[in-house]
Amino acid sequence: MKLPIDWLTFLLSPEAVAAATLLIFLAGLSEGIGTQGVTLLMSRITPLRFVLGLLASAMLFVLSAVIWMWALWLAVRTLFNVEVPLQLFFVTVSAAYGPLLLGALALLPLMGTTIRWGLRLWSFGIALASIAAITGLTYWQAAAGALVGTLLMEGARWLLSEPAEAIARRIWAITTGKPHLVRREELPQVIPGYEPVVKGKQ
Repeated sequence: MKLPIDWLTFLLSPEAVAAATLLIFLAGLSEGIGTQGVTLLMSRITPLRFVLGLLASAMLFVLSAVIWMWALWLAVRTLFNVEVPLQLFFVTVSAAYGPLLLGALALLPLMGTTIRWGLRLWSFGIALASIAAITGLTYWQAAAGALVGTLLMEGARWLLSEPAEAIARRIWAITTGKPHLVRREELPQVIPGYEPVVKGKQ
């Protein structure tokens, strides 16, 4: 795909990379609130450690996004011999993280899980459109590249799962002051102060 020279210059600029990284960071922050907010609160940590925990989660989210996009770039380059600068690919595909800015909505009762999956599907659709736009591939080719790239990342994650979990636990302990993440089964069924009112009982 041929882009206007001014637009191409902007996408290859440090400002565009910084904006893309900020977008992913904010999406990770919103995702952290939606998926880990309750867990962090129920861990009874201080407000400062709560914020530090969310920031650490967002930083790990950015790292995961960078690795995923690098895997996608490598997959489409290998499969279809597409020559696109990695920086340009990163800035363009980062648009896929826009919908995840609404990730905090996963906290909503009943609809939270549905909203979360809806946002992920929306994000994946934007990723495919971005890959197709920047590489000139068809949507089917972009989907194949995305699938191979995702499998490549998951394979690397499986190989490095133990050290990655150890690092994640260490970061959790440093930022929250708790030895480990509170597991779902360890959470109380009723949040203190919000017990249901029983008739005839004050």
